[in-house]
Amino acid sequence: MILRPAGTADLPRLAPMWRAAWLDGHAGHVPAELMDARGPGHFTVHATRYAGSTTVATDDGGRLLGMIILGPAEGEVVQLAVDGSARGQGVGGALLRSAEERFAGEHEEAWLAVVPGNARARRFYEFHGWRDTGAMTYAAPTSGGGTVPVPVLRYAKPLGALAVAR
Repeated sequence: MILRPAGTADLPRLAPMWRAAWLDGHAGHVPAELMDARGPGHFTVHATRYAGSTTVATDDGGRLLGMIILGPAEGEVVQLAVDGSARGQGVGGALLRSAEERFAGEHEEAWLAVVPGNARARRFYEFHGWRDTGAMTYAAPTSGGGTVPVPVLRYAKPLGALAVAR
């Protein structure tokens, strides 16, 4: 597996993979207004918007396995998405570690928002040492420039030990 910054050549593949993974974890767990706002165009717009802060995982042949987007908020992981065919192969864990290492020394903790009904994601984050720090409302962006309030759980991981290890 190769982890590298996303490039413009990745953009046509990022949006569909991200959308499929997002729908898999969010359908039935987020407000209908957000589902309506998250059509294919949303993922195309945001894949381009976040290209500079996206790391992709590929196999040796260049097949896209997953991606992670780091946000503008301090220590925020905006999105982690793994292609369905690559789940259970360490892709998500490698991408998550890359974000933790990137944030170490810059932020005291990394954080992300998870919808309560996405039990698979919650188990994954907990397995990797992240902890549920409580409920919050996340302003989920739409491709039209607005936001939709979404009840989520804030998961966080202290990064102090990683900063010392650097």
